[in-house]
Amino acid sequence: MRFCATVLILFVALLTVESQTKRALLVGIGEYPSETGWSAIHGDNDVPLISDVLIKRGFAPENIDKLTNNQATKKKIMESLKKLKTRANPNDIIYIHFSTHGQQVTDIDGDEEDGFDEAIIPFDASKAFNKGSYEGENHLVDDELNSVLSEIRAKIGKSGTLLVVVDACHSGDSTRGETDVNDSIVIRGTNEVFNIGAKRDFKVKSVVKKIDWVEISATQSYQNNYEFKINGMYYGSLSYAIKLTLPELTYGSDFTTLFKLIQQKREEMNVSRYPQRPMMLGNSFYLNQKVF
Repeated sequence: MRFCATVLILFVALLTVESQTKRALLVGIGEYPSETGWSAIHGDNDVPLISDVLIKRGFAPENIDKLTNNQATKKKIMESLKKLKTRANPNDIIYIHFSTHGQQVTDIDGDEEDGFDEAIIPFDASKAFNKGSYEGENHLVDDELNSVLSEIRAKIGKSGTLLVVVDACHSGDSTRGETDVNDSIVIRGTNEVFNIGAKRDFKVKSVVKKIDWVEISATQSYQNNYEFKINGMYYGSLSYAIKLTLPELTYGSDFTTLFKLIQQKREEMNVSRYPQRPMMLGNSFYLNQKVF
């Protein structure tokens, strides 16, 4: 009888693992339209970098959606997130990655202590408020992102895994600073706050932000995000550290271990000298989950 019970438990566990699908959405922008006011970065270089390492960690290529440059409009990003939610099943592993510019936006619904929301900048979002022309409708504000991520969490359940990586920043000067004839410093983000005024009507309102997932960001909200150059190519420093870290994870490694390894890789990359400090958010339950 004990043998039969043991076999049954192992069968159920195996069935659970087999029904667990790994899914990803990768968004990277390098070239913004000149009329938006955003400088060129290299967020699109991060997409194949992360895709390759996810495939090595068991993600099927057909379950990795990618949006780069002009594909990464606000509408298409939201459509892809909703498609991800629709396809997700209980226990699934979900990885979402943004390599874009970032910007602080004046908070009008009173849910931010510092008075600012943070926004990811899609391809069709402009840098400055222009009444009657562009009033922030294409900024992907954290309130809106929080809402769809909460829906994804509801689909995959508490036993599912949801990791969101943001290789952007909401500070900085969004420019290239020349260091010599062959090199430059590339920073993602801007210190210019997008002032949407008090009459902006969010389609999604969020009173309290509850983070039911793990989020790893390249910087604190007030810091610059410096890109990393290797072999003549620029990447997000967080993205490249993740590329180096994921292959070294062992079975059962949790997110706390992942973050420590990311910090170690940043030391080895010699980017810890940059004035930025990555951060990880999430409650203890999710931080102690197995990564992949």
